[in-house]
Amino acid sequence: MKKNLLAAAVAGALAIPGVALAQVTVFGTFDGGIRQQSKAILGASDASVMTATDGLRTTNRWGLRGTEDLGGGMNANFWLEGGYDGGTGLNGTGLSFARKAVVGLSGSNWSVDIGRDYTVNFKTQGIYDPMSYTYTGITPTAGTNVAGTRSSNMVTGAMRFGTGGFRVDYAMSEAVDDPFGTRIGFNGDFAFGPVTVTAASSSIDTSATTTVKTINFGARYVMGAFTFRAGMSDTDTDTGVAATGTTTPMIVLGAQWAISPTLNARFGHYDTKFETNGVETGSRSVQIVALDFVMSKRTTAYVAFDRTGIEGTAPTGVLGVASRDGATGISAGIAHSF
Repeated sequence: MKKNLLAAAVAGALAIPGVALAQVTVFGTFDGGIRQQSKAILGASDASVMTATDGLRTTNRWGLRGTEDLGGGMNANFWLEGGYDGGTGLNGTGLSFARKAVVGLSGSNWSVDIGRDYTVNFKTQGIYDPMSYTYTGITPTAGTNVAGTRSSNMVTGAMRFGTGGFRVDYAMSEAVDDPFGTRIGFNGDFAFGPVTVTAASSSIDTSATTTVKTINFGARYVMGAFTFRAGMSDTDTDTGVAATGTTTPMIVLGAQWAISPTLNARFGHYDTKFETNGVETGSRSVQIVALDFVMSKRTTAYVAFDRTGIEGTAPTGVLGVASRDGATGISAGIAHSF
């Protein structure tokens, strides 16, 4: 009887004119796979390793997002998103919603969000990244030169018009009486028929003498079943001291071929240099070929082959496993979204 009365009360409230409830969606992904990698460092010798992994193609995540119609074309929005390890279920960052946590307002062509969000440099690179930010578990070089991927304590404003738009983000250090640690970034993207061009720039003074600047620019071109992407980026750290400034210029390029509605092939090339005071100290190149088989709206099976080349004192960046020059990997798995 009490349950019926409660149901009737809720139904009655929903029927009252002018009462609107926020639409909340639970979402996420679960990606599991197997990877065989050569030349993993084991002691002083080369060795291969096979691992059962997660997040190879799509980073495992879950979250809540919602919107409420405020009337007059304005909406209130929120987004909470966290990551997890598919093998243990744990969140390695220690933050429940480390991937994204924002609340804001939006209209038909504008938005303002406050919280922890992706930087404008990261969003720019996503347009020209050859793998469209898939397979980042294999080629984490896709996240190089993006001003930290995410920033906390940030305000992001966006304006869209026609086939393009601008964004600005402002991440506060929240340090009392300290002007350092606050970052500001700008980006823009515009489409001209099949071509989309994009660029971003951000800057942060980490101390009285050190300034870190990050730039990105690139383009995407769609030609029938083929999509071509290319771009350049760089993070310049100026310490104000001779022979200590560093830069990490990166060039990326690749192609996507939609063979059929259920079969998609991608190729990506990532080339990163590591320089100190204008002198190259190392380089890292990563190539990947991947094939996606779309089994349903939510499930994709995949297989990928990748190779990493290292010269000098460059970090490896291969799936968190130390590897030597010429390391190769073969991966296969299933990614499911909900």
